[in-house]
Amino acid sequence: MLVAVLSDIHANLEALQAVLDDMESHGAEGILGLGDYIGFNGNPAECLALVQPRLLAAVQGNHEAALIDRAVFGVPLYMEMMDRTQAMLSTAQVQWLRRLPHHTAWQDCMLGHATPEAPKRWGRIANVNEARKVFSAVKNHISFYGHTHRASIFRMYKGQVEKLEIQYDSRGDFTLHMPGNCRFLINPGSVGQPRDLDWRAAYALYCPETSTLHLRRVAYDVAEAGNKIARTGLPASFAEALQHGTSPTGD
Repeated sequence: MLVAVLSDIHANLEALQAVLDDMESHGAEGILGLGDYIGFNGNPAECLALVQPRLLAAVQGNHEAALIDRAVFGVPLYMEMMDRTQAMLSTAQVQWLRRLPHHTAWQDCMLGHATPEAPKRWGRIANVNEARKVFSAVKNHISFYGHTHRASIFRMYKGQVEKLEIQYDSRGDFTLHMPGNCRFLINPGSVGQPRDLDWRAAYALYCPETSTLHLRRVAYDVAEAGNKIARTGLPASFAEALQHGTSPTGD
């Protein structure tokens, strides 16, 4: 069974549709959702309508947590963004997002948006030291997470943790075979707001039967997505960052 792993869609309809087309062309049978389906971009309701029927398992991100408590952000600009986002969602969609767990399991995989302490601390797994802490706390063979908006793979073998280098080929693909004597923390990157200097949508394809992972990059109409950011009350700089694959806030 081939499944798609999507994180940080962030209401980017153009990016999501391109990813859905790509995953379906490869025969993916469902989606593992890693949170932050909403925020930043202009089509939260439409994105949820596309994702929900395809989900095999899903967790909540910090943007969904902000539907419950705006203090998750504490920044007036982001709080206004969340107010506008909530106004674009149906009552049923808001309730569904609020009920999502912070972590869940699918087969032998752990799914989460951030570090295991979420929601107490929406920490980023961005370096070997942080990855080592997560490996100690979570014993699954494979853990999928998001939040950094950058694809990454950490591998533990015989107690040693290393960050693997990711190089996409000309087709926008990076393939990894994951032996059973290693453990992995995998971030597929962001569908809707990549921050690794590559504007293309990022996601992963995972086959548990063969323990094979494909990290994918997919082109989409980034200009059209950028035009909709004003709907959320964010400045034009967020649209510019989207087109360059950079962080609009410097993190």
